[in-house]
Amino acid sequence: MYSNDEKYGGNMETVIRREFEQSNNASIASGYVSDDILVGFQNAFYQIANNGGLARLLVGMAFYEGLPAKKMAILEGMNNQLREAGNGSGVYVIHTRRFHGKVYSFNHGKAETNYYIGSSNFSRSGLSGNLECTAQIKDDETQTKIGRYMEYLFSEENAAPITEADITILGSKKYKERVGLKTLDDLEKYDPKTIDKTKLKNFEFSLERIADKEKSSLNVYFGKGRWSRSTGKIAPRPWYEVELISNKEIHSNPLYPKGNFTAYTDDGLVIPMGTQGDYFKNIRSKRNLKIFGQWIKGKLQKSGALVPLTPITHDTLGQYGSSSIRFYKISEGKYFMEF
Repeated sequence: MYSNDEKYGGNMETVIRREFEQSNNASIASGYVSDDILVGFQNAFYQIANNGGLARLLVGMAFYEGLPAKKMAILEGMNNQLREAGNGSGVYVIHTRRFHGKVYSFNHGKAETNYYIGSSNFSRSGLSGNLECTAQIKDDETQTKIGRYMEYLFSEENAAPITEADITILGSKKYKERVGLKTLDDLEKYDPKTIDKTKLKNFEFSLERIADKEKSSLNVYFGKGRWSRSTGKIAPRPWYEVELISNKEIHSNPLYPKGNFTAYTDDGLVIPMGTQGDYFKNIRSKRNLKIFGQWIKGKLQKSGALVPLTPITHDTLGQYGSSSIRFYKISEGKYFMEF
């Protein structure tokens, strides 16, 4: 094993450098990467590709979490040069689900491939700074499974060259547009003090049962990316696209709205809403699913509980201090909505 501590195997970076020097093919799949490690190893990738070998890097979290401009430029440059080899070499991002693993594969010819799996990202902290735990896999059966898994990760089904994906550049105009709350500013406002919720009956929608589910209706952003006609690239779903899907216990409640209704929120907004689908189970904002999502995620972001472009989890709700949305029925087609 390699821990970045001399007492327990030493630095993982030393192992990676040795493997690049001895390998005909190299594939790395890592959740995160760092600028300095990319620059330090890019020539090692190029040498393998230029010699006819396969040199691939998959960045597992970039498609959904975005990248700083400098890192994006380095990765695009690496990809462009590696793609010139024309053999599948390049820099890839996964666009079907976030990949947080750390897998290193180095092929020394037909007879031998060395695999390393553990906690070490392809980054300065992962390869030398942090205390990590990464081990070489020796078992033949496990090696075969890892090899198949790596091909699955890099397949067209799951991954695309980074230049073919619509990556959000952190701090850019596009980033601000994706996480901005402009739509809420266009909504009608009212004074919440004019509604006395203590006199109203209500039903509760718990978010706990769908939090942490990677591709739930609350975290639909983290589902499979879609090809965008406007950009010609694969892009994530809109960050604020949210609808709530009620279970039988909720949508059979006599207080539950069936069809269009108006929601008066606890922070003074008036949102046109509706329930659709079988048994009216889908709760959504009318015309634009992002409005309801901006209200929910906006509250979480403003409180500091949710970092934009990361999933809503049980921890998020715990930090926010509430895990349920309450719908208080004012009259037919009118509800006070509290979160």
